[in-house]
Amino acid sequence: MRDIYATSIEALIGVLPVILLLLLFNRLVLRVPLENSRETFVGLTLTVVGLVLFSNGLKMGLLPLSETVGINLPSHASVWLVLAFVFILGFAVTLAEPSLQALGGQIEELSAGIIPKRAMILTVALGIGIGVTMGVIKIVFQIPTAKILLPSLIVLAILIQFAPKAAVGIAFDAAGVTTGPVTVPTIIAVGIGIATALGGRDPLIDGFGLIALCLIGVTFTVLILGMIFKI
Repeated sequence: MRDIYATSIEALIGVLPVILLLLLFNRLVLRVPLENSRETFVGLTLTVVGLVLFSNGLKMGLLPLSETVGINLPSHASVWLVLAFVFILGFAVTLAEPSLQALGGQIEELSAGIIPKRAMILTVALGIGIGVTMGVIKIVFQIPTAKILLPSLIVLAILIQFAPKAAVGIAFDAAGVTTGPVTVPTIIAVGIGIATALGGRDPLIDGFGLIALCLIGVTFTVLILGMIFKI
């Protein structure tokens, strides 16, 4: 019960100041009346309640489950099956990100339908799948993070020179959007679990760095998408 209370307080501290700041700024500085104020306050209440429930559910359920799977996976599956699983996990968990759905809709609207929402979402999910797979390869074969990050960044720097200007901004923003409350905890927990289960790995050193590789993976795939559609 104490953990639930502490997690709930953390969630409230994270969201309430933002809501209060927006309301006070709108009231005292902009002095613009809220349209559908009743609906707005109902939505804000649902946001607060939903965030508290989600934070507790994440801490009590999703994180322990992800870490348990990560710990047991290496002893029950071959390396290839582990890599296939984490790719599918990264791809699937990205589809659950609400912010990605919003981003896909905005890209489709602003590009006048040139980039369909579904294509954008699947491309980003593919990038996360590639990134988390690269991260697990780093853990399994004990590849130093710098030796996999630096070449990846060089490839991105080269791609940026050939990609349309609009695609560059979209690619980096898409990478940031996908590091949301579902994707990040799940991937980190699985990575730490795998690093813990494999002997000779330090979970603090080998278990982290996956999110950076996911960001690179998303940026790479979205840049390729922009080059294909020539936006």
